[in-house]
Amino acid sequence: MTRKSLIIGVMLLLMACQSTPGLEDDARYVKLATVVDVREFTDAERKEAAKTVPRSSDSSVGIGFGIGVGTGGSGFGGLMVGAGTGLGGGASRDEPPQVAYGAIRYTVQPLGTGERIEVMSYKHYKIGDCVKVLTGHPTKFSRLFDPKKGEHCN
Repeated sequence: MTRKSLIIGVMLLLMACQSTPGLEDDARYVKLATVVDVREFTDAERKEAAKTVPRSSDSSVGIGFGIGVGTGGSGFGGLMVGAGTGLGGGASRDEPPQVAYGAIRYTVQPLGTGERIEVMSYKHYKIGDCVKVLTGHPTKFSRLFDPKKGEHCN
């Protein structure tokens, strides 16, 4: 009976995780906006910014171990070993875009407001483009998303 309860609990948890809306769909933090200014950095500015980029994120290595043992009428014993490496610079999805790696500074204006928000992005937009802006999230950096089909700034 405990196995069935555990399996049901895990299934419910997986379903709940899959039904959680994506960050770009969270209306509390995401708004449609228009690009009002684009600031591309010069090569000299990018080289200067590269001098201050921390080098600790250039490489990483991870190792994991797992052991499983079952009890009861039928048992299972197993061992799992995994290793991963991430070498080379570049941006992680969890890091804000950086000038040294080619980020561009955009100023966007959410629809129906006079507010101006500066956002760094690696994507290329031009003045007047319609975007979705994530801002004000307690743990995520501000970023731009492309609007979904049917979403318009007009």
